[in-house]
Amino acid sequence: MTIHFRTIDELQAFIETIREDNHVTLGGWTAAQNFGHLAGAFEGSMQQLPAAYPKIVRIVVRPFRSIVTKYRFPPWLPIPAAIKHRLEPPAGALLDEQRNRLLNAISAFKAHDSEHPSHPVLGKLTREEWVGFHLRHSSHHLSFIRVVD
Repeated sequence: MTIHFRTIDELQAFIETIREDNHVTLGGWTAAQNFGHLAGAFEGSMQQLPAAYPKIVRIVVRPFRSIVTKYRFPPWLPIPAAIKHRLEPPAGALLDEQRNRLLNAISAFKAHDSEHPSHPVLGKLTREEWVGFHLRHSSHHLSFIRVVD
């Protein structure tokens, strides 16, 4: 199933529907782990993260910035070692805790009115590009969560 969020509010509303007893998760991470990972990404878009890949890789990837921010997140892109501690959630992540962390990070992002730091791989992004990145990135990760009522 493909999920495509059009707005941050739509993303937020979907996250709010996920409870411990109403979903199944496909893939290697639990819903809590996906939430924790996405929270780290939202937090990182307001706090400086170190450059994540060698300069040559960043130079090669940056021309694809519009694909990542407007169309599709590349699922093959691994978490770089330099930021793994900020983006790889613990095995025992708790759903309510990580959902609340993600919702708080999204609220902070929505209220963020100063300049964003550079993305650790894609470089300098506009506010609109950051929104697009988060929507594509979140669509990718949350497509592994199926709500079952």
